[in-house]
Amino acid sequence: MRDTLNPLIDSGLNARRRRLVGTCAAWALTAPFGAVRAASPTERSSSADRPPFALTSDVDAQALPTRVPVEIAKAVVRYAGLTVSRDTHVMPVVHTEGTLPHQANRDQSVLAQGDWRETALQAMAWRLCAPGEGEPHLARATAYVTQWLGAYRPSFNPIDETELATWIIGFDLIQSQLSSQTIAAMRAFGGELADGYSQIPHKVGDPSTGLNNWHSHRVKLAVAGAFVSGDASRIATARERFFSHAQQNIHDDGSTYDFHQRDAMHYVVYTLEPMLTAATMAAAHGEDWYGASRLKGRLAHALAWLLPYATGEKVHEEFVHSSVPFDARRAAAGVPGYAGMWNPAASATVYTIAAQLDDRFRPVAEKRAAPALVRAIYSRSFARLT
Repeated sequence: MRDTLNPLIDSGLNARRRRLVGTCAAWALTAPFGAVRAASPTERSSSADRPPFALTSDVDAQALPTRVPVEIAKAVVRYAGLTVSRDTHVMPVVHTEGTLPHQANRDQSVLAQGDWRETALQAMAWRLCAPGEGEPHLARATAYVTQWLGAYRPSFNPIDETELATWIIGFDLIQSQLSSQTIAAMRAFGGELADGYSQIPHKVGDPSTGLNNWHSHRVKLAVAGAFVSGDASRIATARERFFSHAQQNIHDDGSTYDFHQRDAMHYVVYTLEPMLTAATMAAAHGEDWYGASRLKGRLAHALAWLLPYATGEKVHEEFVHSSVPFDARRAAAGVPGYAGMWNPAASATVYTIAAQLDDRFRPVAEKRAAPALVRAIYSRSFARLT
């Protein structure tokens, strides 16, 4: 069975889950707006005694029930209820890159990667429930964190491991409930991730992957690992990797290296999402990477370049002139999205993340309506330096 969250599956919830959803949604609706507030950018950047985190500090996590729209909170808790009893799929090596469905251990690896996404889903559901009502979600998220920390070492293939950043985002949300040993283990894991993904030359991938979406995912993982490690030197190195890559990947006209290599909007989105995620992590720490003068507006230019395709004003037939042979193999195997016209709905997540950093992209983010978990995770707005 494919490991997905289906927003249409609701009728099968049992009575206990319906009560849980009702209680959690009621908390999100009735929590006094002033009872818990997000820290201001000044507070975020000056709180030297806060535990290290990748995207969400404990103060910001406490604000989620008042910040996440009620309908989004309900959806997150409903989806989490559907999978709260899901088994874990811990593996010592996860590998999907370069494989077709059902090849090698791809199917098992897809389930394993699902654990990383589920960590964030269950952790977010716990945060959106009333105190004491979300314990099953907390227990599930905790199990995902501790079991993977105990068994996994990075392979440094960024395509295989990109969802580790989502797993770390889930860790942020429950960090206050974890043991000191688990927190120390995550700090060490984050440091290992940052070191490996910041390394030059890179550990896995041919030379072209230093310019394309692979490196965008390396940068995201290096940034997530560095911030959660709390190590200033690692953060500084990851910051430099971010700026260097964004300057090379995004051309002066806003097009990306990936578009010219793959002739696909799929890969424009796939290279921009991780860079924007990294910029959002920096913003959560009081740093404006998106609007930094040294970047010369490159991320904004790339988003503007993609915009007419995201709104449907322009259309694009995918992969027609791709220079990567594997794209043709995927199309021949019938893998969705590797032939035909690009679906603008696939831009939903990239513009939801972007809208936190640049209000100009809020209308398209709202039009495209990303999945509920994405909208909950990326529900803040960060002031930009202009």
